[in-house]
Amino acid sequence: MKAQNLLLEIGCEELPASFIKPALDFLKTELSKRLEDAFLKPSEIETFGTPRRLILLAYDIPEVQPDREELLVGPSVKAAFDSEGNPTKAAIGFARSKGVAVEELIKVSNPLGKKGEYVAIKKLVKGKPAKEILALILPQLILSIPFKKSMRWGSKKVRFGRPIRWILAVYGREIVTFEVDGIKSSNISYGHRFLTPNGFEVENVNEFINGLEEKFVVADIEKRKSIILDVSETLAKKVGGELLKDEDLLEEVTNLVEYPYPILGSFDKEFLNLPKEVPIVVMKDHQKFFSVVDNDGNLKNYFIGISNIKPADESVIRKGYEKVLRARLKDALFFFNEDRKKTLEERVPQLNGIVFHEKLGTMFDKTKRLELLAPFVAESTGKGRVKEKVERAALLSKADLLTEMVNEFPELQGTMGKYYALLDGEDESVATAIEEQYFPRFSGDVVARGEVGISLSLSEKIDNLIGFFGVGIRPTGSADPYSLRRNAIGLIQTILENRIHLNLLPVFQKAKEIYEDLGLKLSESAPQEVLEFVKERFKVLLRERGFKIDTIEAILSITDDLYDALLRIEAIETLRKSEEFENVLVTLRRVVNIIPKGFEAVDFEPEGKYETELYEKFLLIKEKLSKLISSKNYREALLLIKELKPFVDAFFENVMVMDKDENVKNRRLSLLKTIANELLSIADFSKIAS
Repeated sequence: MKAQNLLLEIGCEELPASFIKPALDFLKTELSKRLEDAFLKPSEIETFGTPRRLILLAYDIPEVQPDREELLVGPSVKAAFDSEGNPTKAAIGFARSKGVAVEELIKVSNPLGKKGEYVAIKKLVKGKPAKEILALILPQLILSIPFKKSMRWGSKKVRFGRPIRWILAVYGREIVTFEVDGIKSSNISYGHRFLTPNGFEVENVNEFINGLEEKFVVADIEKRKSIILDVSETLAKKVGGELLKDEDLLEEVTNLVEYPYPILGSFDKEFLNLPKEVPIVVMKDHQKFFSVVDNDGNLKNYFIGISNIKPADESVIRKGYEKVLRARLKDALFFFNEDRKKTLEERVPQLNGIVFHEKLGTMFDKTKRLELLAPFVAESTGKGRVKEKVERAALLSKADLLTEMVNEFPELQGTMGKYYALLDGEDESVATAIEEQYFPRFSGDVVARGEVGISLSLSEKIDNLIGFFGVGIRPTGSADPYSLRRNAIGLIQTILENRIHLNLLPVFQKAKEIYEDLGLKLSESAPQEVLEFVKERFKVLLRERGFKIDTIEAILSITDDLYDALLRIEAIETLRKSEEFENVLVTLRRVVNIIPKGFEAVDFEPEGKYETELYEKFLLIKEKLSKLISSKNYREALLLIKELKPFVDAFFENVMVMDKDENVKNRRLSLLKTIANELLSIADFSKIAS
């Protein structure tokens, strides 16, 4: 069967950078699905995009749908025929609606989506031309793209990310004719808005992407990214520096231009006296410029901006970039000097004027809570020796919110606190903690590493979680305005990466007590709810690492110490790779599962060969087992438990545990309960799948 390629281009006003990739992903997935449903499956689909266009190329779409036999299902056999086998009105009506005689009806069992016997007809469906099907699919596809925000224009009948200006739709060499809100599809596309703005006719679908490059449009996203990166790195080397790598900025800038042209600029060296994060943030977040650093990572007084045109005179654009950047950096230097007129500690009382949340008080209230919670966390994590420094860091932790610099550049919250604290003469660990309290700030970011910073970082997240859950504010399926999921994940990452042993529930309960001691009543269930919320996030992380869900459940049901839980899970999962040890886990599961819920062991003396041998073996390993568990050596503990397997197996093969004699039954259950209590100090083996 002959096949042709399809080209679809949606031309529009400039889309926000963050809109492009999701839209292209949707187009690719959804077109593939719709064509397959229409029996026109392509061999491959490629997507391309710039701020002004979304492009889709689908290869080898059959020219005509295949002829096919369809099963049209009618009423059930019971409804279609009476007790004597005569067709009812339901059968007659169904046959008439399908244009066949009632005698042509057939019986089918369990047709798709139904159970039982039904009447049906088989009908030959003649395949339609692909062009005809595409004319129906494409306008629906265009209007179904889910943008984060969309707008109406013109007749205001449709919504799209930005106003649509043209639609190019060509199948083979023919136009796929349709209309979207008065815009008719055609074979006309447009080049770069400024460099080659005129329309041009597309004659060859396969040459379209290369043809656009001749019109100063690099439609291939990865190619634009490579151009930006390669040229920018070369420019940085020319001034003895290196490009400060920033994947997020690279991704954004790539989708802000159609024809990337990197330009090297510079700024006055006096601005290097600012904390280096300040110029970097100004360049990245406000101007979309890349920073240049030396071999040691120190900022140089150069930047690279990405123009959307190849200028006739590059210096004109460079001077424009430099002028705007200088103004922003001059403002930043002014803010920095003004902020230095007052210490962080002097600013703390003014935090009463900043609302943290209407239900959770001011930033001053939050500071007071952190002053009480952070030392408790330090003590709970074995870092009691730095309690005084932790308390000092907590006192100063939010003071930089009152600085001009953070007011102008909120991205520098915490970072400016660190620098101002150092300039105030605070201990370096205290200053570093002010910044580290917010770590990790995003996926892939570093976690707090200093002893003081770890305690403050954990406390910051715990206070947020307990407070919001305590007043009934929780994340929903898609909404999490207070970043509580991020707080939970940051809490988990900080604990795991620093190998911290911390029983979470007592700390959560302490956080609740502190809220209430300072006059804010929270729900009684908040600590437990937060614990479950954090554990659910932890389970997701563990599953992503490839751990079995039954192992995860077996451990998290007995401990609130996440790092300890990870050690136990790793030990079990490592040993489970051995079939022999998998059988040991199943045996231990038998011990735990047979004990009735709520049963408590009574004093007993084992009787008979199998009870005695099992109990004696248990006593032989018990003391050593307790020491291994206390030292967190779970692998060796599990290997030691392995020695119980033959005795447990012999016991179950030769002894009736649930004996009719209550005394015998209780003795045997007490023996197993005594062993189970020791086993459950490692894992709830009842949750290990057989």
